[in-house]
Amino acid sequence: MAKGNKKGGGMAFRGGIPEMMRQAHRMQSKLEKVKEDIKEQTWTAEAVGGKVKTTINGAREITAIDIDKELVDPEDLETLSDAVIAGVNAALTLAGEKITAATEEVTGGMKVPGMF
Repeated sequence: MAKGNKKGGGMAFRGGIPEMMRQAHRMQSKLEKVKEDIKEQTWTAEAVGGKVKTTINGAREITAIDIDKELVDPEDLETLSDAVIAGVNAALTLAGEKITAATEEVTGGMKVPGMF
């Protein structure tokens, strides 16, 4: 038998389970509001030295792609395709960063499965 063992052996949560459930509910409500608000936001990412600008919203939908005329060459569609892919990937990365930052403000960095 070890000295100093406390009955129950676990960490106590101030306010108990009911308070923990209230806090979880408040956090869930805040996250739902953030989720709705962020769907309305848009961001623009640039790729290929600013020659491709891709706009994306918080629902991770591409809303616009602006391509510099210099990239449009009917003889070289592969370069244009690569540039568009780079632009879309940059926008997806940017949206992910913005969404993560917004949710971390509410959760304090705790990962909440299934939110986005």
